[in-house]
Amino acid sequence: MAADNLPTFSLIFVAAVIVSFFAVGAEARFKGINPWCLTADYRFLCTKMVKGATTQEAAIANAVQATLNATTRMAPKLEGLVQAVAYLPELSKESVISTCRDSYDKVVENLNEALNFMKVNDDQSVLDRVDTAESSISDCLVALKEMGGNTESLAKTSRILYRYVSNAMAVATQL
Repeated sequence: MAADNLPTFSLIFVAAVIVSFFAVGAEARFKGINPWCLTADYRFLCTKMVKGATTQEAAIANAVQATLNATTRMAPKLEGLVQAVAYLPELSKESVISTCRDSYDKVVENLNEALNFMKVNDDQSVLDRVDTAESSISDCLVALKEMGGNTESLAKTSRILYRYVSNAMAVATQL
C-alpha cells in the first residue's frame, strides 16, 4: 500500500529532465553577458559598457564613463533641436531649447559626480547621481512634446541615452 503513494522512477526522471532543460536554456540566454549585466535591460550593450570588468566597482565606473561618453557624443544633436521647434512661438522655442540644454548638462554633471563619489566609496551618492541622470534624460523630450514640437529628431537620441543610463543604473544597484 505504501508503494502506491510513492512517485514512480519515470515520473522523477521526467521531472529531472524538464528542470535541466530549463537550466540549460537560462545559461545559454546569458552566454557572453558580463555577470554585472545580468539584470540590465540591454545586456549586450551593458556588456560592452563594462568592458570586461571583474569587480563591481570597475563595472560601475566603466558603465558610468560609457554613459558619460555617449551623452557627450549626443550633445551636438541638440543643434538639430532648432529645426524641431522652428514653427513654435519664440517664447516656447526658447523654453524648450533651454530645458534641453539644462537636461543634458544635468546628465553630464550627475555622471561626473557619480564618478567622483566612486573615488571616495560613497555608494549611496553614486546611486543617487546615476538615478538623477536617468530621470534628467527625458526632460528635454517631455518639454518638446508639451510645447508641440517635432520630437522625431530627439526621440532616437533620448532612447539611446536612456539605454546607457538604464544599464549604468542596473550595474550600480547591485551594490
